[in-house]
This record gives sequence, C-alpha cells and structure tokens, in this order.
Amino acid sequence: MLVTDQPSGVEVLMVHRKPRGFFGGLTVFPGGGVEEYDGSRLAEAVASETHEDERHRVAAVRELAEETGVLLLPDGEATSPPAKGRELLQELADREVEVGLSRLVLVSRWVTPEGAPKRFDAWFYLAEVESAVPVTVDETELVGHVWTTPDEALRRYDEGDWKMFLPTLAHLRWLAKRRTVAEALSAARGSDGRTLVEPKRMEDGSLVPLHLPAEPQ
Repeated sequence: MLVTDQPSGVEVLMVHRKPRGFFGGLTVFPGGGVEEYDGSRLAEAVASETHEDERHRVAAVRELAEETGVLLLPDGEATSPPAKGRELLQELADREVEVGLSRLVLVSRWVTPEGAPKRFDAWFYLAEVESAVPVTVDETELVGHVWTTPDEALRRYDEGDWKMFLPTLAHLRWLAKRRTVAEALSAARGSDGRTLVEPKRMEDGSLVPLHLPAEPQ
C-alpha cells in the first residue's frame, strides 16, 4: 500500500487489473507473487538492509516497480528500469542501485481459509511517499490506476463501480480510520507479532477476518 498525505487526507495508490485470471477485473493494491530469485544472491545485492522477511520485501518492491514504474529507494523514489523479474534485479545490481526495504512496514499477513479453491499467504506492507508520485502502469496486467482516499475507494465499491475482495476492503477500512500517514504507520508498527489474519468462513459462506492490526494506544 503506497500512501501519501494530501489535503483531503491519506491517499493510497490503487490499480485496476485486466478482466482475466483469478484476480481479473479487481481494483487492488500493487503486488504479486514471491519468486525464487527474490531470495537469491542477486536480491541480496540490491537490498540495502537485512530483514527476516527479506524475500517478501524484495518481492513487494520489485512488483511495485514492475506494475507502476515506481522504485522505492532508501531516501526517495526513482523511475524503475523497463525490465521485469530477474532481469529487473540484475539491472539494479549492475547499476549498484540499492532499494529501500526498510521503508516497508508490515501491516498484516492474510492466509486463505482451508477449503478455498486457491490458497494464498499474502503479506501487506505500507510505504509512504511525500506526494502522489507519477505512475506508469504495466499495460500487460493493468488497465489503469488512481490515487484515492480510502473513503472514496469504499464508496466506489459500494456503488458497484469497483470490484474488490475482502483483504483490500479490510485494509481500506483500516486506513480510513487514520487521519495521517504517520498515524497509519504507528498503528501498523503496533501490530508486530499480531499480524496473522485467517478469515473464518461463516455458515452462509461469507468470510470475516478474525482480527486486524492493533489500534494505536
């Protein structure tokens, strides 16, 4: 979740996926899967710090760069090279570019309930930028993007304009309670050790999260 403070409040970057595949037609946060090379020596060469969840952080920064053209650096942002996957990491390593893994703050980790057609172990991170940075979407996967307040995104969902799934909605509702990015980051850091969310399937087939990140004290 790439977020920034604006006069209207916290804004978050959302992308619209093409109408195909398992997540087809959904409005989501930028993201994707962890690949083998995200935990390789090549990834270590571009990581500015060491983290227990380094593979997931490298994947998050890489996917953000691939899908939006925004590359998170330790101190700011840059335009990502026009490459993907291992080739992107190789180009960054060749240029001796280190990415800002510490700018990611873990908000929650969601595990799909047993019995689902497909199961995912999804890690959601929060990263701040100083302004709504320019975005160039990957047109092979996406059809557009928008910087929006959580309240506006939820309104578009309620009115049927945007399709979303439970984790996206839950994080937007969580963000909507925060007046500033600093407040959101503080709440996310407070969730350390309590970040696993495994939704429970109700008798009517609906899903509800067992818990969300802790509220700030």
